Amino acid sequence: LLSERELDILALLGEGLVKKEIADRLGITYPTVDSHVQHIYEKLQVHNAPAAINIAHRLGIFPPKS
Repeated sequence: LLSERELDILALLGEGLVKKEIADRLGITYPTVDSHVQHIYEKLQVHNAPAAINIAHRLGIFPPKS
């Protein structure tokens, strides 16, 4: 459903990082992160990061927190 890079970005969003921080951490540009985030939202049919994280957990993309 999501590419490896999209999963990386979704995980970082889940850690509370903003797009600029994600770009710095991954060594990519802000517009690239923004594009990946938009693709994540489209694929998961959500409008924001908390909803994307929630859906990812419900779909089993992320393991449940222990």
